[in-house]
Amino acid sequence: MLETTEYQETLDSFYNYLFGVIKLHRDTIPKLKDELMLIQSNSIDELNDNLNHQQIFLYQIKNFDQDVTAYMEKLGVSGENLTEVIGQFPPSEQSRFEALLLEFKEVSRELTFYKDKCQTLLQTKLHEVNKKMAQYKAKQDKITYGEDGKEEGSVKLPNAFEKSV
Repeated sequence: MLETTEYQETLDSFYNYLFGVIKLHRDTIPKLKDELMLIQSNSIDELNDNLNHQQIFLYQIKNFDQDVTAYMEKLGVSGENLTEVIGQFPPSEQSRFEALLLEFKEVSRELTFYKDKCQTLLQTKLHEVNKKMAQYKAKQDKITYGEDGKEEGSVKLPNAFEKSV
């Protein structure tokens, strides 16, 4: 186990790290709300920009598991989740970490809500697009007729030359 001051500094650093990760998640919520609005308004270019900003968020938290594991090793604790890890901290520190974990759960719940709404709306929009494409899709095999009006055969024509009668 680390010295008392070094242990406390590592514990404080871990707390600040988790606080920063929660802040990143919280800052993403307005972007998800914007995404929902952009999906509703069919604003493809703005939606693309919004998704690029969300990719930045994913890049910022990509090493979360490794970082938490490193802190756990430094602090000499183990566990399957943060609740188990916090239970191994000194009792005087557990309450502040538990409050942080509670805040993370609330932010995570809100993120999940908006992500699910966006996913549902995107699936609905995709279904509408697929239905419209199916309505406009012409038959692939066209029958051609000769000058005498007799059927000559079946030919694949490019869509630019198709006309349904």
